[in-house]
Amino acid sequence: MIEWFARNPVAANLLMITIIMVGLLSASRSIPFEVFPSFQIESVTITTAFRGATPKSVEDGLTNRIEEAIYDLEGVKEINSRSSEGRSVVVAEVADGYDKREILNDIKLRVDALNTLPGAAEKPVVALTSVNPEVIQVAVTGDVDQKTLRLTADKVRNDLLANPAVTLVELMGVPDYEIGVEITPETLDDYNLSLAQVTEAIQLGSADISAGNVKTRDGDILVRTDGQAYTAREFARIPVITDLGADPI
Repeated sequence: MIEWFARNPVAANLLMITIIMVGLLSASRSIPFEVFPSFQIESVTITTAFRGATPKSVEDGLTNRIEEAIYDLEGVKEINSRSSEGRSVVVAEVADGYDKREILNDIKLRVDALNTLPGAAEKPVVALTSVNPEVIQVAVTGDVDQKTLRLTADKVRNDLLANPAVTLVELMGVPDYEIGVEITPETLDDYNLSLAQVTEAIQLGSADISAGNVKTRDGDILVRTDGQAYTAREFARIPVITDLGADPI
């Protein structure tokens, strides 16, 4: 074969050109071009916020109880969890051959039925695990205060989302908004209060509390009060002390 191609260089050149053209055509039509490889994550994440709690309290009060509630579900292959200050994250891996949305509904039913979680903890958020690969980073910098920088970053994010070709923009490296409660020492002295009493009043007045469930013919009815405050106006309405016949303070 090599000897024949050596005596017929035209045929060898034509064969080489044909192979190159077929390779280029196949590469342009059948081979997908992707920045990141596509892969499917089959898992469900249960995230619960427990503000001010230590990692040990989060693990004992939230993480362990959630794990115990879902570990025996059919279709749950493996459970991984992480307990940190004020936050519990439990990830349930879905076994092969099971519908992840059905497992999501089963886990949500089990978690919603829990009535032993701490009353100060927020309602667990159950969702399918998603991965958003980073494509482009846009840095927003300036010799300004944190609030101005955050507002500017929010505006840049909104401008990027206005582009139909952009589906998701996330902020990183910026502090979350916080609500601060300031009380002067004179006010505390006037009402004979301490900061600990004010803190306790705010914690009691801003919490979602579970009151268990009621069994009926049609199923269990969850009883829960939604009293968590999220805005400055809601926190301002929390009474610290009350006096009969007078407005709450």
